[in-house]
Amino acid sequence: MAETFAAKEPPLPDHACPICRGPRERFIPTGDGRSYLSCPHCRLIQLEEAHHLSPEKQKKRYEQHRNSPDNPGYVQMFEAFLKAGVDPFVGKAGRVLDFGCGPEPVLAGLLEGRGHRVDRHDLFFHPDEAYRTRSYDAITLTEVLEHVTDPLGTLRALSERLAPGGVLALMTLFHPDDRAKFADWWYRRDPTHVSFYTVKTLGELSGALGMKVLFSDAKNIIVLGPVGG
Repeated sequence: MAETFAAKEPPLPDHACPICRGPRERFIPTGDGRSYLSCPHCRLIQLEEAHHLSPEKQKKRYEQHRNSPDNPGYVQMFEAFLKAGVDPFVGKAGRVLDFGCGPEPVLAGLLEGRGHRVDRHDLFFHPDEAYRTRSYDAITLTEVLEHVTDPLGTLRALSERLAPGGVLALMTLFHPDDRAKFADWWYRRDPTHVSFYTVKTLGELSGALGMKVLFSDAKNIIVLGPVGG
């Protein structure tokens, strides 16, 4: 779920990209009254703030999700994520933070089944702040980044909680990088989704963190890790 951290950079000029700090273009998809800002360099697209839901409305929307261990499709999605984005990068009995875990501990349960020690944090459903003083072999953000207004600030703060060799394992559906296709894209229609990425976007973000892309499936999974890894 959405999370915010204090930014360490100076305030951005109006419409500047929060990742690469370049100028952005404002556009309104055909048939939609909501406006977006698009970065021509790193390809980040964000819904303009005037259209963001209040925290109260966000939480109500999240509570409508039916994401539980009893949903085979949901469990299968996480298994695919773990096999591609976590298992190759984290040894047995690692320490993992499930950031933006939501109300159900589905991912945490699958990680624990693999022998990992797992902490959870969610702004609305599991607001445990203990993770801020711990270090992790992996931090997972599954279906979280699309809710985040400051992806660089959020991932920078989380990267500071990584142990040496630790990774950020991310899952968010990458946008089609075409405005006509974006206009018809189902993923942007969720009113809680405010930030949309491509592999290039997250590559730029990785560089800003002093990290590198270790893996991407070019669809919805990407793993960021240490430059020397």
